[in-house]
Amino acid sequence: MVTSSILSPLDCSPQALADFENLVTKYGTVDPEGLAQRIRDAPRLLFLRESNGQLVGVGALKRPQLSYRSRVFAKARATTPPDEYRVELGWVAVAKSHQGRGLSRRIIGELIILAENENVFATTRADARAMRFAADYGFKSAGKPYPSGHGYDLVLYLRNAGEKHLEGR
Repeated sequence: MVTSSILSPLDCSPQALADFENLVTKYGTVDPEGLAQRIRDAPRLLFLRESNGQLVGVGALKRPQLSYRSRVFAKARATTPPDEYRVELGWVAVAKSHQGRGLSRRIIGELIILAENENVFATTRADARAMRFAADYGFKSAGKPYPSGHGYDLVLYLRNAGEKHLEGR
């Protein structure tokens, strides 16, 4: 059975933070430079573990600086001001051995509840599956797809506080 825990990085052991970083680096598409510090700066980290303690999924709510948000919104050519979206949903990664079991949906659903009263943004690959996930949780695409620098395009998604959404059906 897979269980989840949502913690402040301050409440995590150094090993838990290292495990989180390793899973994100292995299965996420993220710049590893400065990642350890960005993880420590996140307000909330979600860990999915098997009953034997094996980490099989992670995700986070982040509060990135305005400079980062401005770059993302500019790359996407979004017309919405980035200062209205202070919370980012990200670093959602699931171990290959556990993919296809709905764990990404679970991670997103558990984290989004914590941010239901805030405007949230997220970026993900430009593909039909990601677009369905985004819509299920009240996110709408903003701007245009833009190059990730890793051989695929990213899409910026925005979710406004208080909007009705399906919460993953």
